[in-house]
Amino acid sequence: MWTSLAVACGVVVSSCSTEVDLTAPYDSLPVVYGLLEVEADTQWVKINRTWLGEGSQLIAAQVADSSEYPAGAIDARIVELIPSSTGGVVGNELPTGREWTLRDTLVDNKETSGAFFGPLQRVYFASTLTEPLRDDMLYQLVLELPDGKTAQATTTMVESSAGSINQPPPNLPNYKMGFAAVNPNGSATYPNFPFKWTTSPGASLYTASLVVHVEERYYADDALTLLDSSRDRTVTIPVGTRKVSNLDGFQTIDEPFDGERLFTELSTRLEANPRIRRVLGRYDANYQLERAFDFELQVANQDLAIFLDVNETSGSIVQDRPTWTNIEVIAADGTQLGGIGLWGSRTTLGVYGLGYSKQTIQHLQEGDLTAALNFCSPSPLSDYSCD
Repeated sequence: MWTSLAVACGVVVSSCSTEVDLTAPYDSLPVVYGLLEVEADTQWVKINRTWLGEGSQLIAAQVADSSEYPAGAIDARIVELIPSSTGGVVGNELPTGREWTLRDTLVDNKETSGAFFGPLQRVYFASTLTEPLRDDMLYQLVLELPDGKTAQATTTMVESSAGSINQPPPNLPNYKMGFAAVNPNGSATYPNFPFKWTTSPGASLYTASLVVHVEERYYADDALTLLDSSRDRTVTIPVGTRKVSNLDGFQTIDEPFDGERLFTELSTRLEANPRIRRVLGRYDANYQLERAFDFELQVANQDLAIFLDVNETSGSIVQDRPTWTNIEVIAADGTQLGGIGLWGSRTTLGVYGLGYSKQTIQHLQEGDLTAALNFCSPSPLSDYSCD
C-alpha cells in the first residue's frame, strides 16, 4: 500500500495529496443470519450491516449504530413458497399467500467479552404459534432496506416428523442405559452403545449428543452435613457428526458410542472436590427409575450444512476460506451485489429422561476415573443412594 502511494506521488507530483480517503467508495451491505425451525413458535433472524467509518474501527464496533439498522427501518417478511416439481430451490416457486412480518426488538443476551457492543442487540422475529411453518414448503426471506437495496434468500425445511430415533427406543419409559459392566474383582468393561436413527427428508447433517443431567450440592464441611447451596448442571458429550448425501431421507444411521467415554468426559470436565456431591439425574417414583440422560440430534438442512462445512476449522497452514452465502442483495438500480450470511433451517430430535443401570452408578462411585467426583443416586431404593 505504501509503495503504491509513493509511486502515485512520484508520477503526478503537483496533484498528489497527503490525505487519502479510504471510505469514499464504500457501500454498506446487510449481514443476515436466520435458522427456521418447524417446531418453534417464534422465528428469529439477525440482521446487521457492514460499515466503515473514520477513526478506529474497534471503537466503532462498540457502538450499536455502526452495525445495526435503526429501529423500524427495515421492511422484513417471510414468504411461504410451494416447491417446484423439480424439487430444490430454483427461483420460480409459487407463493401460497401466507406471509409473516418480522418485527424488531432488543434482547440482552449478547456476549460482552468480544470486540462488539453488548449485551443489548437488535433482532427480528415473527410469531408462528397460530400459523406454524410446514416442513414440506420453502421459505423466502425478503428484506427492503432503507438505502434502497433489497435482499432475499430461499431455503428448504427439514421434515422432522418423518425421521425417527430407533436406539435408544423412544417409547420405553423405563429404559435404562448401561455404560459399564462391573466385574467381581471391581474392574469394568465398557460396551459400545449403538445409537441409531432414520434420516428425515431434507436433512443433510446430523450432530448427535449425549446430555448428562447432574445436581451439584455444595457443602460447607468435609463431612457433607452442612449444605450451602446447589445447582442443576448439564454435561453435553459429543457422540458424532454424520453427513447425509441422500436428501430423500429414510436412511438408517448407526453411530456407536464407547461407554468408557462417559467416565473419561466426566472426569476431565468436572471438579474433584470433597465438598461437592453430585446427584445423577432425578428419581421417577412411578417407574422406580433415575432419569439422567438425553439423546439429542441437531439436524441441519443442506444450506446450513454447506455453510458449516465451508467454515469448519482446518488443520492446514492455509487458512483462507471460500466465502459461501445464499443471501442475494440487489441495489436500487438492479445491480447484483455480494451477500453475507445464511438463511437455513434446522430441527431437533431427541429421546429424553433416559435411565441408567445399577452398574453404571456403581462404577461412577467406585471407578478410578470418577470416584473423587462423589456421584450418588437420587433413588432411596438404590445401594448407591445419596441418602
